[in-house]
Amino acid sequence: MNSTDLIQNGTLTLANGASWSIAASDRYGADIAATLAKSMRLKPSCSRPDQRLLIIKNGQPAEKTPYFLGSAVKAEPSIENYETTICQVPTAKDNDALALQLLQLSLVFCSQIETMGGVLVHGALAEKNGSGIILAGPGGVGKSTASKRLPPSWQSLSDDCTLIVRDQKGSYHAHPWPTWSTFMFGGKGDSWDVEHSVPLKGVFLLSQSNKDRAESIGKGQAVCMLNESAEQAWWMLTNEFDDRKRQYLNLQRFNNICKLMETTPAYRLHISKKGSFWTEIEQAIFST
Repeated sequence: MNSTDLIQNGTLTLANGASWSIAASDRYGADIAATLAKSMRLKPSCSRPDQRLLIIKNGQPAEKTPYFLGSAVKAEPSIENYETTICQVPTAKDNDALALQLLQLSLVFCSQIETMGGVLVHGALAEKNGSGIILAGPGGVGKSTASKRLPPSWQSLSDDCTLIVRDQKGSYHAHPWPTWSTFMFGGKGDSWDVEHSVPLKGVFLLSQSNKDRAESIGKGQAVCMLNESAEQAWWMLTNEFDDRKRQYLNLQRFNNICKLMETTPAYRLHISKKGSFWTEIEQAIFST
């Protein structure tokens, strides 16, 4: 595929230096790429020697690909250049199908970040004083609601998922990740400043309670709970790999989380419906 024939749609660069140029080889692919770029607030494409390339094109997914993304999108490394990933995207019949495709395309970035020591978690990202904390937990525990309740001294960056990256010095940074379900059920979607990152200051694992309280938890417990949260973020791919591939990816993710928890404090945050739970976070993170 000749690069001069591609339609450029933006560049994604993360805090660990990983960068992708997003392009398309046909008009439908360009429309999907443009929606992806708009939702992630990506800058215009720019060329870098170490930049990876994500190409989106229309058509039925290939029957045999080494990397399978659900029923809507299939992605495969280019034979000529393994820094290039080609994603085949069938025409979406409605916005629900579009949301599914956008979700799966975004997981291409996340899967490559996890090979670099990062991890995608099912958790909201909030920022205060230039530092970030993650509110993680299973669906229904109140991540989105908690994000909306944060006072102006805080800034909610995402309410569903967060991508954590590890830089060459071993430091961790958190990026907001889109809530693709905003495109579903008649929704028109939203946008997130995905390239914006904050140093990760702590992880808070939510639990509903009658009283707000943050308690430090051991690294082993934190790893298990955060690993469960990460598995939920990847639910779309859970059943799409064979057992060997699934075991390899799960082990890679578990090892990444173990390293993350070696340097990042974790807390169980008991959160009430009307209390000022953020003061518990501030006391735990910013008072030391």
